[in-house]
Amino acid sequence: MIVEYVPGGNLAGRMSQGPLDRATALRFLRGIAAGLDYAHSQGIVHRDVKPANVLLERDETPVLADFGLAKMLQGSSLKSMTGVTAGTPAYMSPEQVTGHEVGPAADRYSLATIAYEMLTGSIPFEGQGVLELLYAHVHLDPALPSSLKRELNQSVDAVIMRGLAKDPKARWASCEAFVTALTLALGARIPPPEERTIAVGPPVEIIDNSAPFASPPEFVPSPIWPPTMASRQRSRRWRRVVVAVAALALLAVIVGVVGLAVADALKPTLSLSSQTVRAGSTVTVTAKHLPASQDGQVELFSTVQAFHFTTDGNGNVSLEITVPLDSGIGDHIVRVCWNGSCPMETVLHVTAVLPSPSPSPSPTPSSVAARPSIILSASTLRIGGPLTISGRDFDTGKQATVAIRQGTKTRVLVPRPIDVHSDGTFAVTVTIPAGVSPGAAEIVACSYSGAAVQPTPSECALKPVRVLR
Repeated sequence: MIVEYVPGGNLAGRMSQGPLDRATALRFLRGIAAGLDYAHSQGIVHRDVKPANVLLERDETPVLADFGLAKMLQGSSLKSMTGVTAGTPAYMSPEQVTGHEVGPAADRYSLATIAYEMLTGSIPFEGQGVLELLYAHVHLDPALPSSLKRELNQSVDAVIMRGLAKDPKARWASCEAFVTALTLALGARIPPPEERTIAVGPPVEIIDNSAPFASPPEFVPSPIWPPTMASRQRSRRWRRVVVAVAALALLAVIVGVVGLAVADALKPTLSLSSQTVRAGSTVTVTAKHLPASQDGQVELFSTVQAFHFTTDGNGNVSLEITVPLDSGIGDHIVRVCWNGSCPMETVLHVTAVLPSPSPSPSPTPSSVAARPSIILSASTLRIGGPLTISGRDFDTGKQATVAIRQGTKTRVLVPRPIDVHSDGTFAVTVTIPAGVSPGAAEIVACSYSGAAVQPTPSECALKPVRVLR
């Protein structure tokens, strides 16, 4: 397969060099929009529009590339691809995530995402995991561009947010219309249409096929016919060379296939003893081919539960965890984290709740222990700002972990558990992460005594807070 050579790298590399000025960003967007509108006019949807798939000529003219996921408009929908979602999560439209019919509006959503990234320096839903990111594309609205860059105005917000509308029919009618509206919102001048020159090649020789065919020439034996002994020896040598080359090529293919199989076999894997359980029951989490003697933790969502582990000398770990009784019925995420990242995750389906054990006799007043509580250095928080959390009346035989919760979404604020002092207190200073959304939230501190023990509500303390950008 022969394709055009484009020497200037791609747009992702260009954007990684530093922020783009408005004129440059609009020039790139205008070129991408023209390419997409042309593809749509030919009945083709790209389905994977992102900066890495926009190549640059030496003069930085954008070239739309990598139509590996493209499909004809009259083709089948993604529903025919069972269990597969095509595209790049950060730039994927809601209809691609949910497997609905994908049309030109999906490419326009991706173009609006690129524009959002160019103008703000971050993609919508920055800092989310893959599953959280896909959920956000379908159900959540990103932060307004003007909330990330104060120099942007409400007109820019309106243009971008229409481009990122969940309903495909609510988006701009074409990529050119989107870029034109964005240009006006930014106060830039709309350039006149470019004149293009089509190069015409040399004249093509026309063969007259109407003339009768001439009779084939009579075969005349050449001086080297029949073949001589020397020519037969040369022929045998060439056959041996061809066989040797073919054998080497076959050996290279076999080595490559074996190498890929070995590399695939050594990739980190994650499995559960059961994908479907009831709340209150246990499930064994098994991870293989992690770094040897590596400290890490298994996290269970939606309410974050952390279970710490250390892999063996072969990089394997098998950990039994208990699904909390208060886990909601539905799908929950189980992921394995180490060295500050969580590269592996799977889904655990909770179907019901185990029967609660018989209540124990009520304790006497003298045996009732004080419930844990926390004191915050501030009740109004800022994203990226510090917060000091002080705990009291926590169980001295356990450790504590601290998180921030917004609805069903919880983020752990400390990478490792906190030691509780002998008087039941602890203190820790954390930073509010960038992924937290402005609005109401709760700071939650819970104690636990081991990987398989879940905190109960009586072992947790919480304080309502408000988050500002």
